[in-house]
Formats: sequence, C-alpha cells, structure tokens
Amino acid sequence: MKVSRTVEVLLCGLLLALCFASEGFTAEYQADYISSINALARGEAKEFLSAMEATASVAEGKGNWSQAAAAYNEASWVAERSGQLQKAVSYATKALEWAGKGNDPTPRARAIFFLAISHGSLRQYAKAREWIETGLGATKRIPIGPEREAYEGLFYRLLGSDYLRTGDLEKGIENLSYSLSVQESRLSYFQKTSAYVSRELMRGAQFNVLLSLNSLASAYQRAGRLEEAIKTYESGIALVKKSGLKSYAEGNLYQGLGQVYLRQKDYPRALEILTKALQLAEAQSQATSVQTTSRAIGDLYRQTQRPSEAVGYYRKAIENIESTRSLLTSGEYRQSFFEGGLAAYVSMVGALLDSGKTEEAFNYSEHARSRVFLDVLGSKVQLSRAKGGLLEEERALQERIAAIKARLSSDEEGEADRGGLRKQLAEAEQAYSAFLAKVRTQDKEQSSLMSVEPLTLKRVQELLDPETTLIEYFVTGPVTYVWVVDKDKVDVVRVELPREKLSSLVKTLRDSIFAIGEREKFGGASAALHKQLIEPVLPHITGKELIIVPHDVLHYLPFHALLSPDGKYLIEKFPIYYLSSASLLQFTKEKRRAGKADKVLALGNPDLGDPRMNLQFAELEAKEIQGLYPQSTVLLKREATEGQGKALSPQHDIIHFATHAELDENDPLSSAVLLTKDGKEDGRLEVREIFGMDLKASLVVLSACETGLGKLSSGDELVGLTRAFIYAGTPSVVASLWNVEDSSTAALMASFYKNLKTMSKVEALRQAQLNLIRGNINSDLLARRGIGGVGKLGETPAVKTVAESGDAPMSVSTSHPYFWAPFILVGDGK
Repeated sequence: MKVSRTVEVLLCGLLLALCFASEGFTAEYQADYISSINALARGEAKEFLSAMEATASVAEGKGNWSQAAAAYNEASWVAERSGQLQKAVSYATKALEWAGKGNDPTPRARAIFFLAISHGSLRQYAKAREWIETGLGATKRIPIGPEREAYEGLFYRLLGSDYLRTGDLEKGIENLSYSLSVQESRLSYFQKTSAYVSRELMRGAQFNVLLSLNSLASAYQRAGRLEEAIKTYESGIALVKKSGLKSYAEGNLYQGLGQVYLRQKDYPRALEILTKALQLAEAQSQATSVQTTSRAIGDLYRQTQRPSEAVGYYRKAIENIESTRSLLTSGEYRQSFFEGGLAAYVSMVGALLDSGKTEEAFNYSEHARSRVFLDVLGSKVQLSRAKGGLLEEERALQERIAAIKARLSSDEEGEADRGGLRKQLAEAEQAYSAFLAKVRTQDKEQSSLMSVEPLTLKRVQELLDPETTLIEYFVTGPVTYVWVVDKDKVDVVRVELPREKLSSLVKTLRDSIFAIGEREKFGGASAALHKQLIEPVLPHITGKELIIVPHDVLHYLPFHALLSPDGKYLIEKFPIYYLSSASLLQFTKEKRRAGKADKVLALGNPDLGDPRMNLQFAELEAKEIQGLYPQSTVLLKREATEGQGKALSPQHDIIHFATHAELDENDPLSSAVLLTKDGKEDGRLEVREIFGMDLKASLVVLSACETGLGKLSSGDELVGLTRAFIYAGTPSVVASLWNVEDSSTAALMASFYKNLKTMSKVEALRQAQLNLIRGNINSDLLARRGIGGVGKLGETPAVKTVAESGDAPMSVSTSHPYFWAPFILVGDGK
C-alpha cells in the first residue's frame, strides 16, 4: 500500500508551516501565509501563487533571503500539487538560489527537497535521485537537533521509496528503517521536552513517524516479510491510539494490515480489519484509501469464490478513481495507479466474466483503457482546441475539490465543520459534473480527455461497419480475455496464458525479427502466438476485415505477421487495422474525409546534425510520392523543419514523415517526430505539441521511424503518439512497431501510395505488404542495399555490398517480416 500523493503534499505543507512558525517570520508574512492557505482551500491556486511571489519579492527587496526562499518553496509545493510541474521546478530552483545567499541552511534543504519531489513528479528519476543525495548532504549543514532530524528522515524516506521503485527491496527497507529511527528519535526528544514543545510540532513529529511506519510496513509486505509488516502496522496503530492523532493515518494503517492478512489467506480477520479501514476512509472522504480498501475487499470475496459480491466493491473502487481526473500527475501517483487503481479494473473484468456479465465486462475493459490514457495525459499537455478557458476552469474546480477533501482528511476539523465541508464537497462535485456536461456539448472528444467516457459495447456494435469484426484483448496476470465483436453478436474467449509467458513470447518474436538468420525461431514464436491468440477466436469471426484492439504488451505485437498452421500470415487472410480503444471508433468515423486525397506534405530525411541519422532512401521515398501526387509539397534535409511542418500540415490531405521518431516509455508525452531545427523550434515535434495542432488530413504516415523499442512496455508511448494525431484531426495513422529498413520502406511506401488512389487505406497497406511478401517489388530500388529476392532469408550468406562481393550484391528476400510487418494502420481503415 502506498501513501497517497495528497497526504505527501499535506505533510510538506505542515512541515513548512512548522518551520515558518519556528523561524520567526514577521506577523505580516504569517498573515500572507494564512491568506494563501485560505485561498488554496477555496481552490484559488493562482491567488496562492501570487501571494507567495509578492512575499518573495518584498523579502528580496529587504535582503531577507531565507524568507524569500521559504515563499518560493511554498509556491513550489502548491504548483506541484496543482499539476503545474514545470512551475514547481522553477519555484524550487529560485528558492535554492535565494537560500544560497543566506546563512540559514534549512531553506536550502527544503528547496532541494522540493526539487527532488518535483523531478520525481516529472518522472525524471535520475535527476530526482541526484537531488535526494544532494539533500542528504545539505542536511549535515543544519545544526544537530530536531530540525536536522526532520529533513534527514524525509530524505532517507525518499531514498528508500526510490529503491523500492527500482525493485531493490532490501535497500529500500534499509533506508526506510533508518528514516523511521531518525523520526522516532525526534519524537522521543519532543516527548521528553513536551513542556516546551508546541502542539503543532509534536503532532508534526507524530505524523512523520506514522508515515515512515506505513512506508516501511508496505516495503516489508512487498518483500514477503509479512510478520514484520504486521508488527510495523500494529506499531503505527498503537501510536495513533496513544496520541489521538487520527485522520488518514489510521485508515491507511488498518488498510495495510488487512491486506497482509488477506495475503496470508486469513480471510475472517482480513475482512474485519479491511471493513474498519473502509469505514474510516469513507468518513474522512479519502478517495484513494476508499478505492484501495474496496478493491482489497473485492479481492477477498473473489478469492473465496463469491464474484458477485466482489463486483460491488470493485465498482466502488472504480467510482472513486473516476470521480475526477486526478491533479496529481506525479510518477509516484502513476506508479501507484498501475499497482492499485488499474488492478481494480482488471479484477472487475474478471469478476464480471465469472458472474456471466459479458457486456458489462467489455465496458469496464474500455473504462480501464480510458483511465490509463488520462493518467498518462495528466495535466501536462495544453489542448489548444479547448475554448473559453476550459482548462483553467477545470483546474480551478479540481483544486477546490482536492482542497475540501484534504481538509476533511485532517483531524483538525470538528464534526460540525466536517458536516459543512461535506456539503461544500457535494456542491463542488456537482459543479464539476455540470462543467463536464458543458464541455461534452461543445466538444465530445475534448471531454474524453478530461473524464472517463468510454463507449458501451452496444454503441461499439452500432458503429462497426458491416462485415467488420472487432477483436479486443485484455491482458491480466494469469489470463488474457478476448471479446470478438460483430454488429449483431459478441463472444468472449478466455486464453490461459500468464502475462509473463505472453511477454516472453512477444519478446522472442520481436528479437528474432531482427536476427536475419533466425527465421525458424521467428516462425516458432509467431506460430505459438497465433495458436494462443488467434486460433481460439477464429470460429467466432464472421467479418471480412479485422479491427484489433491490443492491450499492454500486445501493443507491440504485429498480429498481421502471425503464422497459421498452413504457413500463411494472418494478413494474407484478412485486412487488419488497429485501435488503442474501441471507444475511438466514434472519433475516427467522424473524421472520415469525403473525396480523394490529392495534396501530400512530405518531410524527408531532415538534417538532424548527425550523419548517422541520415536516411538516403527517405528522399527517394518523398520524391516517389511527388511523382504520384503532383500537388504535393516535398521538403527535404534542411527544409524539413519543425516550423514548416507545423505551418503547412493544416493545408494538406496527407502528411508523410519520412524521418526518425523517438518513443519515450518513461514520459510518453515527450515522444517526438524528429525534424530539422529552425528558429525557436528544437526539431522535436513532441506528442504534447501534436495534441495542439489542427489537422484536416485524412492520413498521417510515420515512415522510417527510429522508435527505439528495444524493450516491451505497456504501450503508452505508441498509444500517445497515434492518439495525438487522431485528436489533432486525422482519422488514420500509419506507424511502425520497430526500427525499419529505409530502402525496403521506400519500396513499400511507393506501392502503398499507388494503391491508395484506388483502394481503402487498410487494403492499400495490405497489398503493399503482400507485394513484399511475394517479391513483387521494384528490385532496382533495393539493389543498392542487397535486398530484393535473389535468395531466401536464412539460406544466403550475410548481405554483402557490391564492393565486398566484387559483383552484384547478394540479397535477402523482402518476404521476411522485418521488412514489411512493422507498419500498422491505426484508426479508420476506410
């Protein structure tokens, strides 16, 4: 169990308040601080930040560097909490700068702490680790005493959590244990001198101990050291009872303890403790704790063969996840979501299918995809299509809800005040629902990026074209579920294939694609995956075209290259295109363009400042397109700039990028198409920028992509790139699943664009790929690379150049999937 991000930032706020009280700030400053806190409680983060900036400015003018640093630190906390992550880094950097001018080491340690937190929120884990280690050094400059112990404990807790993130459980436990010992030492000192310690300082020290106990117990649980986890959770509960310090801490500790007993299969005791934890979480309006505890109770009922009873608890967990789009876009939150939140969807799908509710299970599969994508999207992308300040209005409403929930979770509020806060929360949530309804009427697709609004199975069936079958996969730990959907029927197939084995097969297939001489190895993996993923669904397919909706590691599987027992690839039997979610059907169909696409914008072989990145055949590819489409605009090398691409894209029917691209697994919104630098543009057309474009194109083609997909992930980076182009206005995207060979790609693209004049997009790409499979290609185009069909792949020596062989180059066949299989059509196939 993880401590919620809201709890973390509230603790930071409490620590700041305590430090402000102890550092002798002026009454004027404390009034500004209180005013800012009140503004935050009303959801007015802008006022909060303005107040902190004003305070910092006054302090700077007076040469009060510590006060200026403290104000910027406070601003960093608020910015991070409200999802303004770059601002959070900027404020913390200013705080560090001003702290360096003063003699007080505490503001410096605090600034470093916020830099570590902010970089972690940006998923820049290496930088975060650097700041953590720098912070540990900075604490040594603070005089020995409680304040030094406070920061030392915080930094060691961050370090321990980072070790847990990387899977080094023992080092995580070691550092969390030390963090706990430091915090306990500080609390012990305060208890011995209680007559001279304020209530606030005492409670802050108790909070720190509780957080460290909870983190350490969670680490023990992950490491399988369950008895130690139980002992640590019970120590935390004992401290809560002794101190009377309730709020979120008590519920979190009971929740963790209940999960340990569940893991031990002590079901009666687990149910008793988890039920108490849920009651506490609901009383304090702790959405994160409600969803985690509800899921645990659902798991208990499912493990005891009572799936129908589990459904209600999973539904409660999911409702809390989906109630509002989270403001907390940090890597820690994202990780905890995948470990906790997504598990609720996975379990819900299984429980519904076990209960015979096929349609509802499909609907929750779509809910999960939508929720994961919103989590990836976070609040880190500006969607320029949003009109009338919608994004600002949404953020203000969310901040108001978050602030009220934070106050409800505090034990500082009396029961009468809680009643008033619950009323305020209901009003705020109603206002947010009304806001989403307003957005939905203006732009349904914009609304889909603000809240979870997937299509139902019935609506998907209505949108399916006749003679088209949609196959949706959903990967879980032990099994993969598959829905086979036609206009008038739906079937569900349960594939008994653990995710670990599935990942291994997909990795083997992808690795063997790059090994030119290992076609037999590729054939084995391909056939095995066909047997597991395709053969069970074949009896249920009635359509002539297939839409495949992958999930998890399957985003990087070329389904069309799977081999059937008769030796034929799946693409030889069906036209195939892909969607990241069936819910995208509503948007891709809306964006279908009437008439022929005649105007192509082709950007080829941009100057990336590195000869090794040169794509000589990309130029030939672009020129081939110009020959087929005379109205085309072709920009090569230094002309293929990011600025030109952005400026000219809205004026063309097809946009063709014959260039490299980079997909970033850690930050999918930083994935980019690489173009030439110009002016203010850095040459990286990033996903977050693509979301802001306004395209009229019927098709975007990403050719010759250097995707760098050496390892398998959950597919967020590929989903993000294609989804961005669809949101920007195009219904269809051609993308690649691995690094492509540029000469064979040029041949494939020449065939594809020729076919496109008379065929649908999916059939045009299919026929171009079949041409390479059958060797029906322009061999002159490939001769310079030694590719073209003289011999069979795996039956010839390594490819030699003309100079090496002294004669015509030896060649390998383009029938190998390496050359034709990377390209997939995502979106609308028509």
